[in-house]
Amino acid sequence: MTQYMIFSHTRKGEKAMVKSRKLVSLALCLTLTATVFTGCGKKGAQKGSTDNVADYDHIYREDKFTLSEEADVSELNRIGAYKDRVYVYGQSYGSDDENGEFKFLSFKEDGTDVKQFSVSAKASSENETIYFNQAICDGDGNFYMVKNVYNYGEDEDNYDDYYLEKYSPEGEQLWQSQITDTDITGDGIYIIEGRGVLTYGGSKIGLFSEEDGKLIKDYDTGVEYLQQLVPKDNNVLIYTWDDDAYKLQEFSLDDGKVGKDIEFPGSFGNYSYCLQGTNSDLLLLARDGIYTYNYGDSDVTYCCSYIDSDINSDMVEGAVQLSDTEFLLLLMDEEDYTYKLTKVVKVPAEEAKSQEIITLACYWMDSTVRNAIVDFNKSNPKYRISVTDYSLYDTDNDYGAGVTKLNTDIVAGNVPDIVLASTELPMEAYAAKDIFMDLDPLIEADSEFTPDDYLQNVFDSFRRDGKLYSLVPAFSVYTIAVATSAVGGKTSWTMKEMKQIADSKGIEYKDMFGFGYTRNNIMSMAVYLNASSYINWDKHECYFDSDEFKEFLTFMKEFPEDYDYSNYEDTSDYWRKGKALAELEYLGDFDSYKDVLRGTFGEDVTMIGFPTNDSAEGSSGSAIIPTNEICISASTDKKEGCWEFLKSFFNDEYQQKYVDYGYFPVKRSTFEKMADDAMKPETWINEEGVEETYTPTMYVGGTEVEVTPLTQAERDYIVGFIEGVTEHVVYDEEIFNIISEEAAAYFNGQKSVDDVAGIIQSRINIYVNENS
Repeated sequence: MTQYMIFSHTRKGEKAMVKSRKLVSLALCLTLTATVFTGCGKKGAQKGSTDNVADYDHIYREDKFTLSEEADVSELNRIGAYKDRVYVYGQSYGSDDENGEFKFLSFKEDGTDVKQFSVSAKASSENETIYFNQAICDGDGNFYMVKNVYNYGEDEDNYDDYYLEKYSPEGEQLWQSQITDTDITGDGIYIIEGRGVLTYGGSKIGLFSEEDGKLIKDYDTGVEYLQQLVPKDNNVLIYTWDDDAYKLQEFSLDDGKVGKDIEFPGSFGNYSYCLQGTNSDLLLLARDGIYTYNYGDSDVTYCCSYIDSDINSDMVEGAVQLSDTEFLLLLMDEEDYTYKLTKVVKVPAEEAKSQEIITLACYWMDSTVRNAIVDFNKSNPKYRISVTDYSLYDTDNDYGAGVTKLNTDIVAGNVPDIVLASTELPMEAYAAKDIFMDLDPLIEADSEFTPDDYLQNVFDSFRRDGKLYSLVPAFSVYTIAVATSAVGGKTSWTMKEMKQIADSKGIEYKDMFGFGYTRNNIMSMAVYLNASSYINWDKHECYFDSDEFKEFLTFMKEFPEDYDYSNYEDTSDYWRKGKALAELEYLGDFDSYKDVLRGTFGEDVTMIGFPTNDSAEGSSGSAIIPTNEICISASTDKKEGCWEFLKSFFNDEYQQKYVDYGYFPVKRSTFEKMADDAMKPETWINEEGVEETYTPTMYVGGTEVEVTPLTQAERDYIVGFIEGVTEHVVYDEEIFNIISEEAAAYFNGQKSVDDVAGIIQSRINIYVNENS
């Protein structure tokens, strides 16, 4: 078995990231990289091809794997292999030492010849903290490790020292070599057989002796930063950003020069792990599964589908290939975040065909959906969900390639059984073509699914031409908050009214929403919250030549094209001081509302929304952001299985999961409980295991304020507001681009606001009619 080495590592299962990721995805198209996928050993049998056919060739199942000696891997989060030896390692904090200890384990690929030891991470002084960066094991069980010693100097003079160390299989330190002086930070480590141990960091590469750790040669690659590196024969390949593009290039360890560019299908940076392979040059781990690649091939080879194999990819920390049909996976437990080793073997295609495959396509997938698919596949004896994530078709040069391909497949009639909609897809155009199934008949025929149990305003906000083409299991709300005292009894406002209130209070328009908003920020906000105010898709009409939209353009002109942040100050109390009028709000839970009440404003607030077009019917300036929008193909022949999967998101278990992840659930009982809990004190479990209450605080203008529970009146107001939101966020990049392109002539003084509004009206009117 040849050498494996992790050279980039992304932590998974971090719940705190889920909430922010969804908000960011509204502002930016996901800049994920991609490649072309092929079936394992079958060049050209692409995963996610335009056929959207059932895939039985990449299914694996768990098989027994035991070690010959007892070993605890629960704290070991890295895995690799060299020749015929697998190694696992990690940093444990269970010992008396503040920094814990480094634990190392290695064994033959069949689980025999187990070697394990630990190394104390105890610092030599109270000013030090010790970490390990990377490690690798050779064929004899010796470990090479990069250790990082962070020093807290006086007067904030902090610095890092890096060391390359070698340990015997019994844990004896054989040598130590300080690599700080070479400017190498040890971002990766490899054994170059017959030449030495290689490590790199920044722009530097160092080659060290296996015998005594002495530096054989250091190299300055001349690139700004080595993103990734992997050995190729006796040299290495470097992956770096150069000339406004990512490049994969050869680098010679003989003369220290960068060689020719290496052609690679898709993007080398698409993978969370890139490892040297056994039966191939590279083993590549992506979000959806495991791939292999041989240098010079036009495609990568698709081997194992995580979802088809009932594996949650969020929990995969690494893998090694044991044979053509076997992998050893290092998995993290979703509940307690400990680790375990799991062996999986390929299921013959004929055996796998005992279940009917339901195809599902998406452009990115969050962990809640991934969990639901794995649970469905494990529990349903008749159907199995197979996924194609089109974001994996994005490239470094075209971040929208995946969504373009998904749209092309759908329009061409190659529609998968289930589609997870996204803000990038033209859902209105799909509705006009009846591409997806109206779900109302399925709901009416299912006695277990009672519509009154759910927030109907959320469901209804996604109706198109009166038909329910999709269901949304959870959501957030995007709106604008303002002090109730400033707007009286108003629940919505026009642009003119907002400006009049600001004028009366002496608030500068550029600080209307707080510090730091640029013209582009405000334009994006308007597209998110207010595009539907100027477009009636059902009537094929738009109103961008209205006085309200012209008022909006003049308002945007007040904002800077760029903001000077050099004179930044604490602006958290701008609203209390009367320097800002309104605040943009992303509400995913009731805690966000408490922060606005107790902190930002310190008084009653009204969720008034973005200024609306006064002539638009029913527009509130607030919008629902779906966590997921799930559609069923009108042409599927597996309607029963699709509906069984879709409605699984609405049971009590998954509705509570959405609450845990920071979203509002659509099930009324869960939503009401969430609101009721917001009126109760916060609790925690102390060291004695006793529950105690506490009051969280936040700082506003340097002053600590208590964030107390909601009153009954506050609870009833925010619940009523959420249940009254009837529109959803529509981010249409084409509409945004038209407004941005044409408005620039007005902002630069080249055209009048009337002329620009007329051009925008004409262009968007054509677009609406073409896509309605």
